[in-house]
Amino acid sequence: MQRIKLTIIFLLIIIILPLFLCGCNKKEDNIRVQNKIITLSLEQEKNAKITTDFAKNMELDMTITIPAQFRAQNTLVDKIYAPLNGKIEKIFVEPGIVVKKGQEIALIKTDEIGAIQLEFLEKILDIEGSIKEMTAQYNLSKQEYEREHTLYNEKISSLADYQKARAQMEKDKAALTSLQNKKSALVNVYRQRLAVYGGGSIDTVLKTRKIYPYVSLKASKGGIVLERNINENEFIEKDKELFNIADLSTIWLVGYAFEKDASKLTKGEKVTGKLEEGGNKNTLFDKIEGTLSYVSPILDNTTKTLEVRADIENKDFKIKPNMYAEMFVDIGQKETLVIPNDSIEQYGDFSFAYVKIKPNTYEERKLEIGHKNDKYTEILSGIKEGEEVVVEGAFSLLGESIKNSEK
Repeated sequence: MQRIKLTIIFLLIIIILPLFLCGCNKKEDNIRVQNKIITLSLEQEKNAKITTDFAKNMELDMTITIPAQFRAQNTLVDKIYAPLNGKIEKIFVEPGIVVKKGQEIALIKTDEIGAIQLEFLEKILDIEGSIKEMTAQYNLSKQEYEREHTLYNEKISSLADYQKARAQMEKDKAALTSLQNKKSALVNVYRQRLAVYGGGSIDTVLKTRKIYPYVSLKASKGGIVLERNINENEFIEKDKELFNIADLSTIWLVGYAFEKDASKLTKGEKVTGKLEEGGNKNTLFDKIEGTLSYVSPILDNTTKTLEVRADIENKDFKIKPNMYAEMFVDIGQKETLVIPNDSIEQYGDFSFAYVKIKPNTYEERKLEIGHKNDKYTEILSGIKEGEEVVVEGAFSLLGESIKNSEK
C-alpha cells in the first residue's frame, strides 16, 4: 500500500512540474519589457516633420558632463555678526545689493554702547571741571609771577619772592598740562573701546554732551549681499549671524563627478558650463569658461561621487550663487559610436531614442550613453552603426507611444 502511494505522488510530480514551469515562463514573458514599435500613417509622418540621421563612428571630443551648482568662494565670503545685544533700528541693504567696503549696512541700538558713552561722559565732565579749575589757578599764579617779576626788576621785591612766584606758576602749568593729557588719553581710550563695536563717535558725544547708543555695522569688503538674517525692530543677541557678503567677481562652479570618471579628472583641465535653465538661448551665459581648481582626493562612500570645483570669472555679477548648471570637462578625443544630441530623449533616469526600422515604422530603444560634446553623444549600447535615428519629431512619436500604451 505504501509503495502505491509513493508511485502516485511521483506521477503527479512528473505531470504537474512541467505545467508549473511553463506557467512561470509565461509569467516571465508577460513581464519582460519589449521595445515599443510605433507605426505612423503617411499623414501622421508628414505632420510630425520627422528628420533623421545615422549612427556613426567618429573622432569625438570627449567631454565629461557633471551636474553642478554655482557657489560663492568660501574664502571670499564675509559673515557679519552682532557685536553686542541690541535692537535692529535700520537696515540699509537687501540680498543681491552690491556694496562697497566701509558702506553702512545696518544700525543697532544697544544699551551697552549707551552705558560706555555715559561712563565716558561722566569722566570727561569731571576732568573738564578739574581743567577749568586748574586753568583759573594757573592764570592766577601766572599773574602773580608777572607782578613779582616786575617788582624784582624795580628792586622792590626780593629774589626769594620772585622765585617762589615762578615756581608756583610752573607747578600750576604742569598740573594743567597733566589734566589736558589725561583728557586726551581718556578720549582715545573710549574711542578705541567704541571702535571695537562700531559704536557712535566719541567726538559726537563730546560735541553734543549727549549719548548716542548705536552701533553702525559696515561692510568689511566690497561685494554682493548674499543673506540678510534680521528684520527691523528685531531684538538680537551678541554673535548672531546678521549678513553674508561675498566677492563674486570670481565664483565657484561645484560639481560631483561619477566614480567611473574620477580617474580622468585633474586640476588645470579646461571647463565650460551651461545653466540648467536658459540653455544656449540665453546669450548671457553662452560662454561660461574656467579651469578645474580642485579635485577631491576622496570618493564619497555613500554617493560614490567626487567633488570638483572650477573657478569662473563673473566680473559683471550675472551668475548668482545656487544657480544650477552642467559642467563640461574636456578630456581629449576618442573614436566611438555617436548619434546627435537632439536624437536622445530622457524619461526619468532612462535615455532612449527612436530608430527607423522600416518606412513609417520606428522602434523605441533604451540607450546606455557615455560622454558627449556640444553636438554628439557616445553610445555604449542600444544602437548599432548605420542605424537611422530620429533627430526631430520625436515628440510626436512619444505621443503615439503613450496612446498605444493606454489601449
